[in-house]
Amino acid sequence: MRSIGTYGIVLFMMAVTGCKKEKNNLPDAGYSYFPDQPGTYVVYDVDSVVYDDFNNTVDTFRFQIKETIQSIYQDNSGRPTMRIERYKRKYNKNIAYNLIPWVLVDVWAANRTNTAAEKVEENIRYTKLAFVVQKEKKWNGNAQNTLGPQDYEYTDVDVPLSIGGASFDSTLTVLQQDHENLIEKQYYAESYARNTGMIYKKIIDVTSNTINSQYIMDRITSGLIYTMIYNSSGHQ
Repeated sequence: MRSIGTYGIVLFMMAVTGCKKEKNNLPDAGYSYFPDQPGTYVVYDVDSVVYDDFNNTVDTFRFQIKETIQSIYQDNSGRPTMRIERYKRKYNKNIAYNLIPWVLVDVWAANRTNTAAEKVEENIRYTKLAFVVQKEKKWNGNAQNTLGPQDYEYTDVDVPLSIGGASFDSTLTVLQQDHENLIEKQYYAESYARNTGMIYKKIIDVTSNTINSQYIMDRITSGLIYTMIYNSSGHQ
């Protein structure tokens, strides 16, 4: 048998090493920002402030939401789909949260594909994330529904963030909507952490019937301010 010699061995090792480097240099798409492991859950502290100009009232609601990936099933297109069970327990100043039972309130669904993370909320499918994740990347968050185009954008990617008493090494923020004038303000944003999923959500959708020198947030007459903040997470 003919020997390939020392020079041939060196060339072979260089080729193998080059292939490994090329494979290892593939971009991280960011899939870990949208986990899909059954049994994982996240608990959120939620504050909801509702302004009602018809009744001239302002109502504040406090509660916790737990989102659990209960299982994986095949949807009508044959795609692996997450069954997300959402549980709720209302705040009671006289009883600790951990003594209040969870109540199932919703069953949602989500899909993580090679190019996007989609979530069905109240029967409306949103494109939550677009892969590969990159700062300032934009996409249509309503591409899979009939609400009309809405530009989503990554404003931060792979940055540390402390929220809800917890610290995360790598997070991203999606700005979903940011519009303001003298009589209305809409601000929608979500933050995600690697291997955890969504850790923060903010909705400001308010209007004012009065126009003066005050900032619109100080003269709200109707609308909603809704905040979800990470409390804890785990596997059950």
